[in-house]
Amino acid sequence: MKPKSKHLRRLAYAGLGLLLSASLLYLLFLRPTPIKAGGFTSLTAENTIIFEVINEGFTKVELLDVRVNDGQKPAKAELGVSYSLHLVGGDDLDEDTHIEFVGIQEMPLQPELTADEKLAALDQGARIPLNYGVRLFNDTPITQIEVTYKYWGITFKREVPMGRFFNNGSST
Repeated sequence: MKPKSKHLRRLAYAGLGLLLSASLLYLLFLRPTPIKAGGFTSLTAENTIIFEVINEGFTKVELLDVRVNDGQKPAKAELGVSYSLHLVGGDDLDEDTHIEFVGIQEMPLQPELTADEKLAALDQGARIPLNYGVRLFNDTPITQIEVTYKYWGITFKREVPMGRFFNNGSST
């Protein structure tokens, strides 16, 4: 009976390992990217763009780099962090005391909170990031955005879908 028991145990370990490997493969490579872009705000003839960035993943996302217009480094890139329900978008963000701008790599994006979790965070009074946005300044109009980030320790590169915001390189 002992040899049969060892064989079943090895088979169970192999099956468990295969199941864990398949789950990891799905989470890291087959599941859509955890980074989603929300709304866009364009200022000064599309030379400055702010886009809402949402982490729909299971763990933090570290932004590493942002490029525009086929791989060009923008004149300036900043991560906007909102500690209120105000989204990082629109004008006069620098005057809002509940929004701060930091370097792209200075703060990881935490997973998005539910509406109830956001309200609870506001009630606590602690400065918990509730919304994020990336503000890009460029010398020429921005027609394409590419974000490089680290998720689960693996580096990914992704073009931010701008949807109807731009139509073949010209604003709509």
